Amino acid sequence: MKTYKLFFFFFVLIIISCSEEELSDTSPFILLKSGNEFTQNGDSIPVGGPLNFGISAVGDGVAITNLTIKRKTDYETITELDKGMFIETGGLDTTLTFVKSAAERETWHFLIMNAHRDTASATVNIYKGEGSAYGEIDYFPSIVIGYQNHESLPHYVDLNTGETYDETSIGGNEQLIDLVSYYYLSSGTSSPTLSCPSYPSAREFYPGMNDWPVQNGVLYDYYTTDNDLISTEAFDAALNDSLLVNAYKPSSVSGTCKFCYTGKIIPFKTDQGKYGMIKVIRADEENTGSIEIAVKIQPLLQK
Repeated sequence: MKTYKLFFFFFVLIIISCSEEELSDTSPFILLKSGNEFTQNGDSIPVGGPLNFGISAVGDGVAITNLTIKRKTDYETITELDKGMFIETGGLDTTLTFVKSAAERETWHFLIMNAHRDTASATVNIYKGEGSAYGEIDYFPSIVIGYQNHESLPHYVDLNTGETYDETSIGGNEQLIDLVSYYYLSSGTSSPTLSCPSYPSAREFYPGMNDWPVQNGVLYDYYTTDNDLISTEAFDAALNDSLLVNAYKPSSVSGTCKFCYTGKIIPFKTDQGKYGMIKVIRADEENTGSIEIAVKIQPLLQK
């Protein structure tokens, strides 16, 4: 009888433990911000117009670990963002910018997940407005930077202005930098590479970026690049941001783009939500070499 009572006591302790730790019911929460600066449910936006979504979310005392955004039309569902994170306190507060497609209606789904794998979601419908809102672009026909072992050329690029920075001028300007380049052998294959300060492998080649107060990110569409889906002629002919927006496919993107050989066209999107394209004019294939690129990008104050 004593043994039975002891067993029952431990059984109750296990149930209590499970109730508190494994069976807890958390309820994360997500909210899309209102206000004139944000896109609202039911808005009509012309093709090429900006979609500015303000997102606030909390994990109900549990870290937020993922944000997923999907755009659904009558003919396709596109995952615009699937981003891992770990926000323990303060919640998520961000504004993300996209561009209206030619679809008559888009249904946007926003979903967050916390560390307990509990989720919360929000949905809005956006309709196609009249006219077109494709806009002007900035064009920087020649930007030259060195790879990691080049000793004289600058290494850091502000894609919004085309300005380059070296080790003597970078101090105080770290928050402007979107792009760096390096060369290495990827599984034995020669790879001129474009990357950004937030990408871990870039900081291996440029360890000083680990101490930067801001490490900007850029997402490169490597599928379009690898498969040569945009020609150099199309890049050269682009006079507005229509091609920049429509060439970028968010389903196959990364913070680094390998195999950026001469003639490659690379669609990208910056942390500020600006769409752009890079043309590789010349890419050396040694780590003491350099790369020359041309850049077309939406102006920083546009969209």
